[in-house]
Amino acid sequence: MISVVDDRLSVNFERFGLEEYDVFLKTKTLPETAVEYDDVKETYRVTAPARFAGHFGLQAPAPRKPWLPLPQSMHDYQADLLRVALEAKRFAHWWDCGLGKCFEGLEWCRQVAHVTGGRVLVLTLKNLISDVLEQAEKFYGDGGTRGRGDAGKLRLLVLRTRADLISFCKGPRDGAIGITNFEKFVDQSELKNSGMIRELSLLAGLWCDESSILKAGGGVIKWNLMKSARGIEYKLSTTATPAPNDLMEYASQAGFLEKIKTEQDVLWTYFQRDKAGKWTVKPWAIEAFYRFMASWSVYLRNPARYGYADNLKSIPAPVFHTHQVPVTVDQLRRAEQIEGETRGRGDAGTLASERKALGIVGRGKLAQLARGFIYETSPSVPPLRGEGRTARRVLSRKPGVVARLAERERAAGRQVLLWTEFDEESAILSELLPDFEVLTGSIAEKERKPIIDRFKRGDCGGLITRAELLGFGQNFQNCTAQIVSGLTDSYEELYQMIRRSYRYGQSAVVHIHVPYVPELEGAIYDNVMRKAANFEADTEQQEKYYVAAMKELRAA
Repeated sequence: MISVVDDRLSVNFERFGLEEYDVFLKTKTLPETAVEYDDVKETYRVTAPARFAGHFGLQAPAPRKPWLPLPQSMHDYQADLLRVALEAKRFAHWWDCGLGKCFEGLEWCRQVAHVTGGRVLVLTLKNLISDVLEQAEKFYGDGGTRGRGDAGKLRLLVLRTRADLISFCKGPRDGAIGITNFEKFVDQSELKNSGMIRELSLLAGLWCDESSILKAGGGVIKWNLMKSARGIEYKLSTTATPAPNDLMEYASQAGFLEKIKTEQDVLWTYFQRDKAGKWTVKPWAIEAFYRFMASWSVYLRNPARYGYADNLKSIPAPVFHTHQVPVTVDQLRRAEQIEGETRGRGDAGTLASERKALGIVGRGKLAQLARGFIYETSPSVPPLRGEGRTARRVLSRKPGVVARLAERERAAGRQVLLWTEFDEESAILSELLPDFEVLTGSIAEKERKPIIDRFKRGDCGGLITRAELLGFGQNFQNCTAQIVSGLTDSYEELYQMIRRSYRYGQSAVVHIHVPYVPELEGAIYDNVMRKAANFEADTEQQEKYYVAAMKELRAA
């Protein structure tokens, strides 16, 4: 009735007596199952990964080849959770910034390539490829001779074109490891599914780094990637910020790892929707939900909570400074005009409380006003970053405040990272801070890395840039002062910006400055602070449930 063949556990139900009923109850406790029904024989079979054989008193099969010894330089949680991921074959590491996801992913690739003999691919953001290569050199060197010595050998092949990627996937089973960026999955023509790369299924393993691209709103890249990667034996998904209240992101991650058939499966099984349309976990299903999640993922912010060594206790807490900047008469006058245009009224409303109800168009224009300019576009067009738009300067005190904060931090011996939202905002601040480097989307790819390298070396006064360009994956521990001029409604964006320098390995106190004009940016500030408080409470609860679920699974 119960058998284990290769990596699959099978439970066959040909009749249904008391013995079968007891076994059936055990199958209901498995976090991950699939059911096959035979219409002719009227029998069905439940299958699950072989690692759950212990639920039925059976021994799970050993890997086809022994795993390589893990590097001694790995932290205890890295080594332990890597073994969990390799045993599960398809797994997600949702670790906080700075906990070593890159080293973990590289070692995962090395192990999978060794055990399977097949080819393994690393997918990451375009601007992070060089960072991953640097990490590979740091931990593995040239064949392990210039790295830490105990990490073994690792070599990554950079796949620069879509043709290179397809050729790599079709190559021999030689244990090669390639790396490329997500844009390879953008639609190449008007043909349906033209962004898919069917050859991807030939890979033995796929590490999806910065996998927040799998969010519900991921667009064509997300769907083309998920379809292309279906059937790959080993998958690893890593990201720092899966939001606890973004249930559709978890559903997308489960779909990518093939733990569910459709994203709706996890929703209707564990969640309920209120009258306002918000999804929440059913109170009676929360423990079962996290048992399911812990069978294919781990959420890690503090390794000590799981019983690992407390390697975060030495990191100094960041210091936050908020600065309320006075509004000008001109800004107030223009704000009233914008409110009237946005609401479609002939006369503008003047109550500041009404600004909280403005949509993305109105709030974006008020944010521009606060930062000293206004883009001359139709009010029906959402304000984007500003490429190709004409900007009209507006009298504002905020740029001067930001510049003085930057100068003050530099005088204190701190390197400054200045975050903006719009290109014109960056231009205004660069005029006030002429020795700062500026990185915008209009700068060619080949010119970006030298700018970043000069900033890391301290060869410039500081760096002015936007979150979508450098807010994910980069490590700027050299920077101990950040100024968030371009605050947006996205807490994930703010969190990622802060975590560029406040992360594991940081020994200095990081100072975070948030200057804003209350009359113009107050709604954005209040909203993102509310999200921050909710995020901290949600992640605290989530890690607690993960700890309990993983202990229960291991005990089984």
